[in-house]
Amino acid sequence: MRKTGRKETLVIMISSTARDLPEYRQVAMDVCLRLDMWPKMMEHLPALDADAIKASLDMVEEADIYMCILAHRYGSVPSGEQRSYTQIEYDRAVELGIPRLVFFMDPEHPFPPSRVETGPGAEKLRQLKECVDRVAASFTTPDNFRALLTQSLVELQKQIKGERPVDAIEAARSLHPSVAIPAAPEPYIAHQFSLLRTRTGLIGRREELNLLTEWIARPQTVGHARVLALVAIGGQGKSALCWHWFKHIAPKELTGPQAVEGSIWWSFYESDATYENFVIRAAAYVTGVSPDEMRKKPLSECEYDLLAALDQRPFLVVLDGLERILVAYAGMGAAYVQDEEASKAEQERRLRQTIDPRAGRFLRQLSAIQASRVLISTRLFPAVLEGPGDQPIHGVCRCDLPGLSDDDALTLWRSFEVTGTRDEMLRLFHTFENHPLLIQALAAKVAHDRQHPRDFDAWRAANPRFNPFSLDMTHVKTHILETAMTGLSDREAYALHVIAAFRLPAGYDTLCALLIGDEPRQYDDQAGLVTALADLGDRGLLGWDNRPGVNRYDLHPIVRGVTWSGVPDEARQAIYGALEVHFRAMPMVKDWHQVESLEDLTPAIEFYDKVIGLQRYDDALAIFRDRLAEVALYRLNASRQLVESLERLFPDGTDSLPRLSSARDQSWALNSLAVAYKLTGQPGAAVAVFRMAAAIDRRQGDQANLGVDSENVSDTLLISGHVRSAETSAREALIIARKRDDPKRERSSLRCVGMALAARCMMDDSDAALRRSLRIASSRKFRLGEGYISAHLAETTVRKGDPSAGRPWADRAWKLTTDHGYERGAIQAARLQGTAALFAGEPSDLDIAHERLHHALTRARACNLVEEELPALIALAELHRRRGEPDKARELLEDMWYPAERGPYPMSHADGLNVLAQIERDGGNHEAAVEAATNAFELAWCDGPPFAYHWGLERAREHLRDLEAPEPDMPPFDESNFDPMPEVEINPPDEFGGDSSAEATA
Repeated sequence: MRKTGRKETLVIMISSTARDLPEYRQVAMDVCLRLDMWPKMMEHLPALDADAIKASLDMVEEADIYMCILAHRYGSVPSGEQRSYTQIEYDRAVELGIPRLVFFMDPEHPFPPSRVETGPGAEKLRQLKECVDRVAASFTTPDNFRALLTQSLVELQKQIKGERPVDAIEAARSLHPSVAIPAAPEPYIAHQFSLLRTRTGLIGRREELNLLTEWIARPQTVGHARVLALVAIGGQGKSALCWHWFKHIAPKELTGPQAVEGSIWWSFYESDATYENFVIRAAAYVTGVSPDEMRKKPLSECEYDLLAALDQRPFLVVLDGLERILVAYAGMGAAYVQDEEASKAEQERRLRQTIDPRAGRFLRQLSAIQASRVLISTRLFPAVLEGPGDQPIHGVCRCDLPGLSDDDALTLWRSFEVTGTRDEMLRLFHTFENHPLLIQALAAKVAHDRQHPRDFDAWRAANPRFNPFSLDMTHVKTHILETAMTGLSDREAYALHVIAAFRLPAGYDTLCALLIGDEPRQYDDQAGLVTALADLGDRGLLGWDNRPGVNRYDLHPIVRGVTWSGVPDEARQAIYGALEVHFRAMPMVKDWHQVESLEDLTPAIEFYDKVIGLQRYDDALAIFRDRLAEVALYRLNASRQLVESLERLFPDGTDSLPRLSSARDQSWALNSLAVAYKLTGQPGAAVAVFRMAAAIDRRQGDQANLGVDSENVSDTLLISGHVRSAETSAREALIIARKRDDPKRERSSLRCVGMALAARCMMDDSDAALRRSLRIASSRKFRLGEGYISAHLAETTVRKGDPSAGRPWADRAWKLTTDHGYERGAIQAARLQGTAALFAGEPSDLDIAHERLHHALTRARACNLVEEELPALIALAELHRRRGEPDKARELLEDMWYPAERGPYPMSHADGLNVLAQIERDGGNHEAAVEAATNAFELAWCDGPPFAYHWGLERAREHLRDLEAPEPDMPPFDESNFDPMPEVEINPPDEFGGDSSAEATA
């Protein structure tokens, strides 16, 4: 290393062809100097080749890092040599073992033909590129190369100087500033509020502040509500109001009889502020248990601990930005959703449902707590908190937040020391309903005007295009915010655009890396950048979280949406490109077993997001496969994240093909999306997507994947109530497996056939299919497959009315699936153990059933496995009915109606209604029992006998007969509506055939 004063500077040998890459060599030299490294370059070779070769080799030998830049030229070849100078230098660096960084020009990037070598040189260049063993990245423009090189050199510098390389998990978690959970009663502020605070703090809102204080001091005046929801469009100051009250007023009111044991501020606007994280961290705070210990529990137990503490002991909880967990705002693009885009959500109840059913249940349970208070701020009122007539349920109060009062609006305006008469300003403010964010943005714009600072009349005269009086509210908002952004310098505008491109707050160090440079829109140094960020904050356009160790910047969602929508496409692509480079340079998780939460995948998710923004869908799919798919599916069961990520490969809608160049990739993406839909409780949506994948594989003649498609379609059709089509697809899969002589796929397709036959009570054929499948799995020593099939045999055996024979199958399934860590299989096995015990008939078995069913329900909810949650709820409801606890049974059934209808899961829905019919019969409620049984009958009808859901239909018939009620008129099965049923022998006499009775005792 080169000594410079008391510092040791790394020496970098920059090697490349000179004639075609002068600007890139200049960038390389500049980056090295900025990073305090010493570049060595052979810009002026000696006249004699021999001297030139020695000089270049000397530079390689003196270097700590060798950097090679390759485009489309092989370069000059010294006299008497076969290799170019560049290759001679590279070979020497390899020989010496010097750390190497090699950059290739992206072959798809346009390049002047005059700089592209042809003939023998082109072939030698190809060979050189093939032998290069360490490629840092492919570059395009000088800007792109600058970012790539900077990131690579910084990381390599750390390694060479003995610094520990940044761990991938640590790098990801650094994007989410960690706040230690204090011991109560010290407030737990999980996320600091930092957006758009005026220099004088909150202005006005006396009426709303008094309401919140009344809610604490005299709850009877607010309907004794334990949950109070402030509802308003973005920018009305909900968060600022709640924060001011939480920090400055509530502590003074929460004394004496109203004293609390602690308080929590949680903002769902933060990228790590998921529902799961809230429950875990809030439960840790109120119980005094460490978050690490709390994470070891199932989420349902954490929910129970949190609710129990809030019910029994007084706490104050503020949930800011709750709309982020509702359907209308949930997703990777939530930061850019504008109120206008989600305005229909007020009328469309579905958009106000929680994206996670567990969160919906939790919110509803909050309304029944006794000791604590919960304050919510949200753009949309959650549907789960509504009762009949769209009124809040008992225990909940809704407060719609209007714009500022006239006096408060004028006070806010004058806090910026801007002129303007009362009548004139109020006439202006009324065009946008005294919206505080717009008042602040416009006041800051006038206050910072270079020609007429703080003089509204003069500014207005100089800006005749400003005219909000003829516009509606939607366009007024955009007009004022766009006006507020005019007059920014190119550099300030670019900084704002870059920050807007982040889906999470941008750290100062990150902004330095992206915004300090030599380009016209970049800053020369940190001083210029700091000045610009301060100016943007003073204008009300930028928020600053200046806590020690945090130092990050963010935009209000309204400002972000307007800012980003105004960025030209070309500039947007350039920003996406810079951010892509930034996140790509962050280390990748190599062992997905280390991942504990989605936050650990933030760099990969952001990397994927920016590549999607660049419309490089093939690259995005590769990122998804390499960095997200496996860990999200198996480690985290994060099926909702899978849906959000995969849907972005379908910019034309999921009823069209993904934007991928390979048919195989299209099929893979479709299959993955369909699996994610199925796992998130949307089998109805999954079917169409599975069929699109099958159509591609059929066209490609890909029989192997076509068989998998048919199995997936069969599974999904069956739980969706399409019994005839499910059996058809299962038989098609079996035929394909037999033609390909593929025992593994035959085993799997036989399972599908067996379950389709069992649904319509073809029990002999079902048994033959499942037992043959089991024999294949056993012969191939596929123990996990044995466990999965054993679970199905347990289910069909219990269905036949023989729970004692079903229990050994369920126990076997439990052992094999848990031994292999197969979460879904273990949940199913536990549920079947409980179901077999429930129907065993002995009172002592009910305790076993209760434990096993609750275990299955807890684990199913932890990973949102709806297809197992529903039957577990139904079995538990039946258990409580048998114990004479109808209210508990009804409560469990209430949890299943919405997901069963949404799925749809008509067979589970019918089972639940049949239990409800019996509950109503037990209580003597004849009319309600008839209604439940009739609905169960209609749902179980499916395609009509013989392709009905036999078990649900027969139970509904029994209810109606006992109730002396008529069966509903239903359309008969019509064979002409379906393709012919494929003929296939289920259990041919081969090595896997024969009598299955030997396996009956499992």
